[in-house]
Amino acid sequence: MLFDNLPASKPAARRSKKEPVFGVGSHAYVNWPQPEWQPPGPVPMTDAAGKQLANDLADGQEVEILSWRPRAREGLAYQVRRLGDGSEWWIAAVYLRRWREAHPAADNGSELHSVPLRERR
Repeated sequence: MLFDNLPASKPAARRSKKEPVFGVGSHAYVNWPQPEWQPPGPVPMTDAAGKQLANDLADGQEVEILSWRPRAREGLAYQVRRLGDGSEWWIAAVYLRRWREAHPAADNGSELHSVPLRERR
């Protein structure tokens, strides 16, 4: 069966493999470091229509992962709850990391350990 009446489809752009992956129920930290000379700004978040959402998340705040959803072109998004006050948002995976402090050697917390698996035994 041919579908000549449908427009040709294009494959979705591949997302970065350096985005961290978190399980539901795990904890993560907001990854939004800003230069000292720049005034603090909110973590960029948009709703489904692309409208900017106001928020007061700050770099290093601990959040709990409540759920996730795949977003083909934009990458993973996580529903998070801030542990301090229980407020919830949807946030892109690139704005989360595994450690409270940013580690310059690791990209967005994607490296779980710096020691190879064979050497950890």
